[in-house]
Amino acid sequence: MTEERKRIYTEGEIMLAIRTAPDKDVPDGFAERVMAGLEPRRPSPWRRLRLWLVRPRVMTFRPLTVIPAVTLAVALLALAVIKTDTPGEDPGVRLATVRFVLRDADMHARQVAVIGSFNNWRAERSVMWYNRKEGAWVLEAKLPPGDHEYLFLVNGRELVPDPGAPMTRDDGFGNKNSIMFVNGDNEQAL
Repeated sequence: MTEERKRIYTEGEIMLAIRTAPDKDVPDGFAERVMAGLEPRRPSPWRRLRLWLVRPRVMTFRPLTVIPAVTLAVALLALAVIKTDTPGEDPGVRLATVRFVLRDADMHARQVAVIGSFNNWRAERSVMWYNRKEGAWVLEAKLPPGDHEYLFLVNGRELVPDPGAPMTRDDGFGNKNSIMFVNGDNEQAL
């Protein structure tokens, strides 16, 4: 490299070179070419949708139109919750009475519930009672025909498969779910 290229210019030298530079006219169409290069690109459809959704809007409501709409929405929501929370309401399905029994030989349980596919795995829906004569926790329930996975929840913490269940299935989390087969033609569980 030559010595000229290695030279470092001072701020004063740069300012002097700018001030003494010759004035030149801007080429024709320069501003138009620059502005055309700065033309904003149209956003993607997803971005336009997101921008439309998050843009603030002014909305006015009249009480006479809002109250019936809110009442209808709440009624539909309540109907949907009642429909999904109550298994076996289909009049064409005959429910079978089944009996869950868990012997309390070595557990000394204080509370036992049945959780399963038929009650959305909620313990509060199927709390068992202790039968002193049998020395077992018992629950009778009505279930629709089909196979139902279940477990016993002992003392609110321990999951116990039914030792009397004819079959079990791995739940994918390291536990074995008991399976009960309910026959819809009679009142028996298989």
